[in-house]
Amino acid sequence: MIAVVGLSLIARWYAKRNVTSKTTVPAIARGTIDPWAFTDQQRGLIALLPKSMRRTFTVAGFATPNAQLKFVAIHALILVLAVTCCSWFASSLNPSPTAIFLAGCMGAVIGWWIPRSWLEWRVAKRRIEIVSEFPVMLDLLQISVQGGMSLPTAWETVSKTLESASDAIAQEMRWINLEVGFGVRWGESLMAATERTGVTQFRSLGSLLEQTERFGTGMSLMIQVLCDSLRHEEIQVLEERAHQASVKMLIPLAAMMLPATILLIFGPIVLMMVDALQKSTAD
Repeated sequence: MIAVVGLSLIARWYAKRNVTSKTTVPAIARGTIDPWAFTDQQRGLIALLPKSMRRTFTVAGFATPNAQLKFVAIHALILVLAVTCCSWFASSLNPSPTAIFLAGCMGAVIGWWIPRSWLEWRVAKRRIEIVSEFPVMLDLLQISVQGGMSLPTAWETVSKTLESASDAIAQEMRWINLEVGFGVRWGESLMAATERTGVTQFRSLGSLLEQTERFGTGMSLMIQVLCDSLRHEEIQVLEERAHQASVKMLIPLAAMMLPATILLIFGPIVLMMVDALQKSTAD
């Protein structure tokens, strides 16, 4: 418990130190595109976390080391509070060491599970938000390009437009725009966005932009084709879910209606047999 409290306090101190320290050049400015590559600010406690955990933080929207350290500190604080509360409650009921230890273990499980569940919920919510707003982003991008804007200008304009509707996709668009401003190719930057978010539509858009640049085809028309294909895939997914829903409804219907049906059919027969047996016994 003391170690966890100390870890949380050190994490909070390190987060404040990163905020007040001099801002360093991000990894993309040094020529790397790895979204989980260490920068100078990530040296320290955040380097002790596994890469899979840092990737989950990034997909959930905690891309900066400061935000990741804050989540780790809050997670540790919740863990300590859960263990303390469960142990205190067990000691008030049964002061035996075994009961206190079991209650502390249960509190540790609860304190670990609640933040992780919230993090997984945030990952799923953010991914759904990006996927649902992606065709709208393509529509606005096509209109901007068709109106005569260059791709970087249209990308920045669309990201500012989508800030009020979807902060998740606007945040990813700003990050992509920042990478492209440092000289990263559009395909590489959109591939990195796919790695950060788990949304494969960014990779499709990156391939499309690379083909447009390579073969000189019309960018507006290609974006429209990609948008139509994404909407067609979304309609197919909805139709598939609708067909699956009718099949899944059979299980609860059978579980609820089958006992009632059996009781309705065989109930009178059983009562008649019991009544007949009672009459024969009386005779």
